Amino acid sequence: MAHELEVWLFADRVGTLALVDGRLSFCYASGWLSRPDAVALSVSLPLQAEPFDDHKTRPFFAGLLPEGQMRRLIAQQFQVSGQNDFALLEHIGGECAGAVTFLEPGQPLPVPTRNDDVQWLNDKEVVAILDELPRRPMLAGKDGLRLSLAGAQDKLPVVFDGARIGLPLNGTPSSHILKPAIHAAPDSVINEGFCMALAEAMHLKPAKSKVHAVSDRPFLLVERYDRIADAPEQRQRLHQEDFCQALGVAPEMKYQNEGAPIWCYALIWCAV
Repeated sequence: MAHELEVWLFADRVGTLALVDGRLSFCYASGWLSRPDAVALSVSLPLQAEPFDDHKTRPFFAGLLPEGQMRRLIAQQFQVSGQNDFALLEHIGGECAGAVTFLEPGQPLPVPTRNDDVQWLNDKEVVAILDELPRRPMLAGKDGLRLSLAGAQDKLPVVFDGARIGLPLNGTPSSHILKPAIHAAPDSVINEGFCMALAEAMHLKPAKSKVHAVSDRPFLLVERYDRIADAPEQRQRLHQEDFCQALGVAPEMKYQNEGAPIWCYALIWCAV
């Protein structure tokens, strides 16, 4: 029996991700292919009527998911296999990198009930989340949240208005990525913040970031480059992929010591 998820790009259903006998496949919707403004999800998934097999499908879609211990803990939260990309996307594939959203067949695309549908947090709640993230990455399973980001470091998509931090609800795009201190490297926040500031001083144009602290708990807030603000509290998604997704390199093979080119994890813009 096939399990299916509808794949949305911005506000359009562009295709179907299927799991059959443990193998992924992806097929563009005929309605999407017939549109003159249709674009591909990935360089590695060009527009075509024929479905893509597991070998072609998995690198892009698995590349949207967390890795390592984060992935294992999220899988435990939902009582699914840590190797099951489909099940993980089903549970947390709402707010992903770029402009991709995964929904069950027939489920409408979530539309924020307000222009700014955010659960704003007080300092005590921020500290509680910093404590919870190592045990519950992406706050997986929390009502109203389906959040996913690639990588092995603890992080969380949030909304930041310059003064308050909040959780994006009901399809609201996040604006920033919150990165707490790495347990084994307590100075990681200061180090990363310094490196980002140094890159900015060298005119390398990194993502804008700033070190913050609540109750002496430091964390980094990084402005998302794949989100833009049309107006105050009006954020839009930009689609993007990294070079591994574009080249069809599976996440477990993306690091240099596993055979990938040194530049392979760099990001490539695919803004549409």
